[in-house]
Amino acid sequence: MNRSRKRMFALVLTFLLVFAMVPITSLAATAWAPNTSYHVGDIVSYGGSDYSCIQSHTSLTGWEPPNVPALWQKLSGGGGGGTPDTQAPSVPSNVHVTSVTTTSISLSWNASTDNVGVTGYDVYRGTALAGSASGTSFTVTGLTAGTSYSFTVKAKDAAGNVSAASAAVTGTTSAAAGDTQPPSSPANVNSSSVTSSSVTLSWSASTDNVGVTGYDLYRGTALAGTTSGTSFTVTGLTANTTYTFTVKAKDAAGNVSAASSAVTITTLTGSGGGGGGGGTLTGNKVVTYYPEWAVYGRGFKVPDIDATKVNVINYAFADICWNGVHGNPDPTGPNPQTWACADETGNISVPNGTIVQGDTWADTGMSYTGDTWDTPIKGSFNQLVKLKQANPNLKTIISVGGWTWSNRFSDVASDPATRTTFAKSAVAFIKKYQFDGVDLDWEYPVSGGLAGNSYRTADKQNYVLLLQAIRAELDTAGAADGKHYYLTIAAGAGPSYVSNTQLGNMAASLDWINLMSYDYHGSWDAKSGQNAPLYYDPADPNPDPTNFNVDKSVTSFLNAGVPASKLILGLPYYGRGWSGCANANGGQYQTCTGVSQTGTWEKGSYDFNDLQANYINKNGYTRYWNSVTKTPYLYNPSGGTYISYDDEQSIQAKIDYIKSKGLGGAMSWEVSGDRNKTLQTIVKQGLLP
Repeated sequence: MNRSRKRMFALVLTFLLVFAMVPITSLAATAWAPNTSYHVGDIVSYGGSDYSCIQSHTSLTGWEPPNVPALWQKLSGGGGGGTPDTQAPSVPSNVHVTSVTTTSISLSWNASTDNVGVTGYDVYRGTALAGSASGTSFTVTGLTAGTSYSFTVKAKDAAGNVSAASAAVTGTTSAAAGDTQPPSSPANVNSSSVTSSSVTLSWSASTDNVGVTGYDLYRGTALAGTTSGTSFTVTGLTANTTYTFTVKAKDAAGNVSAASSAVTITTLTGSGGGGGGGGTLTGNKVVTYYPEWAVYGRGFKVPDIDATKVNVINYAFADICWNGVHGNPDPTGPNPQTWACADETGNISVPNGTIVQGDTWADTGMSYTGDTWDTPIKGSFNQLVKLKQANPNLKTIISVGGWTWSNRFSDVASDPATRTTFAKSAVAFIKKYQFDGVDLDWEYPVSGGLAGNSYRTADKQNYVLLLQAIRAELDTAGAADGKHYYLTIAAGAGPSYVSNTQLGNMAASLDWINLMSYDYHGSWDAKSGQNAPLYYDPADPNPDPTNFNVDKSVTSFLNAGVPASKLILGLPYYGRGWSGCANANGGQYQTCTGVSQTGTWEKGSYDFNDLQANYINKNGYTRYWNSVTKTPYLYNPSGGTYISYDDEQSIQAKIDYIKSKGLGGAMSWEVSGDRNKTLQTIVKQGLLP
């Protein structure tokens, strides 16, 4: 071999050795660019660092890798490639208050450390995010004078890793000087959840020129307790005894309001109430809706419900009589017809606002094995009674309205006379048919729902008045019957529902709220999306995705004054489908042509048991998982059919979420969609003893 060949061989060998020492990922990394389709595992460079794609998406300006940790994970080792950074920063230490005013508290802490680098800190007031800081100090503003607050701090890095919370520190704002004006007297004091030894009292918030700091509750003339919120449970009472309660508001300067109007209650008997399910529910509520039309094409009847997997069944729906008829003639609705009204006695001449059966044949007309000519109540209502007899812990609630029959709620709520009629008919209905309470599914106050529905701007205030009227009638009947009658509502999950209602005042009259946390997206959207995403996905191109996810809905309800224990999270036992979706990203977030051409009972809607049998990884459909929203989806490139639904994995994630937030339980729409009891079993195992 001559000298030139030896030199060339040495150069090639040197290049190969150097190439072997360089990670392939560093050679493969290209600069991040907007309007580019990225897939899981792709490596890009940006700002001198490399990032790995963790969620397939098409990039947009503003979605640069450091800005969206839900889409990109920073790789350690700068621009030279490496392994993902999964190490969280250390916990911030020495969190302390540095100064206070009447409306603010300033905090400071020692810097955290991180294997790559700390990018900032999140400051929490209780469980709510108060703000973020890039340094080691932060001032929380908008506080109330003379009030104590608890704060914690978490550190975060560029890869999205977040430290555990710091030790909590308590700070108290300064009292306002020269304040001599007392708060307004608490209004709308109501009682709920009466037992043999306790009662929960709720009221509307008082106002003050500086700020209300708390409330004192009095049993007669004796102080029963103090709270900073607008509800309080008085314990240690004697069974079958009458008590009178009042509430006073106070401010930081020590000014105290006049006493509220008195509310009187009688505790239950020591046995926990009379027949028909007189005791009150304790622990988590596991609610499922049963639709009366399930007895028809679905062939799913009340005895098919596994009552060991729930403790509340909401029967849907009863209707409201108006001008002698019930029903909704709106041609845009799914059932545009009306029927003559009849109350629980068969009287066809009933006042406006009376609750009546929705389907008299399904409700009380159809016969089951064992029924005879003289059986006083037949049909589904009788089967619910039998189901309760076999399951003593089970409660049944009649639900009024729904999407189709919400056309008269606004009319009922707008007038004191019709509010009273509705409230009294609710008591008559549940006592006649042996239900344990009433559920209002008003879709929707102020905004109206179906085109022909009545609605008013005043619905926002009138809904509170309607609930107060019902609560009063139920409590009166419950005291006489020795049991507690439940009052609940089904609530929309979007931001408009929160703005169109007074949720904090409503919650005072309610035992709980069934949050309809589903139908965030459907074929009414031009692009495919998630039916019930648990968390916000920045890759979602649909309008306003930050507001249309379970976590945002729950946060909005809690911030509006709904106690966590009164918020029941809705779970869909069905999926939503699109057709003609582009064959990219598993059909997710793609432009589609409209509703899917398949379905269980109607196009675009799929029962979970049908998805199990015919769709999930079957017949051309592939299951995908969105790790950001914590929900699955299906795609079939033939016809571009995309289906968003919930399965075992996503339901478990939501059960874990319920526990982490301290919510009151879970609700499902609806039980016949999970005939195999797959999802119901997960809910029971997670929430019921």
